[in-house]
Amino acid sequence: MKIGHGVRLGWQKRREKQMMQEGCYFEWQNLIAEASRRGYTGEGELQWDSYNILRQQLEFEWVESVEKRKTTPRPKGSKRAPKSLEQRRKISEAIAAKWADPVSSYRHFLCYMFPPLNIDSEF
Repeated sequence: MKIGHGVRLGWQKRREKQMMQEGCYFEWQNLIAEASRRGYTGEGELQWDSYNILRQQLEFEWVESVEKRKTTPRPKGSKRAPKSLEQRRKISEAIAAKWADPVSSYRHFLCYMFPPLNIDSEF
């Protein structure tokens, strides 16, 4: 009986100590929150739900941008900018020079990678 009474007394003291610590922690937390809300001298006072207000504002802007994207017409075709006539001429000259050069491995590479198709053959 003495041991049981001592154990119960120990648990009761432990509970009281934990309750006091939780109360102090809660008070400390509220004091810090209040001080941060007030801010330094000369700073504006913060709102308690400023995070929620910002989140709602960002969510509203995101929904607005999605709706705007849905309503804007998409351009047809490729997304790349069209090549100018001079650029296309340079590209065709470079390809023609590669094909004309007998030392270039470009022609052999293409002939190896893309052999002529024999449509008449059976599999």
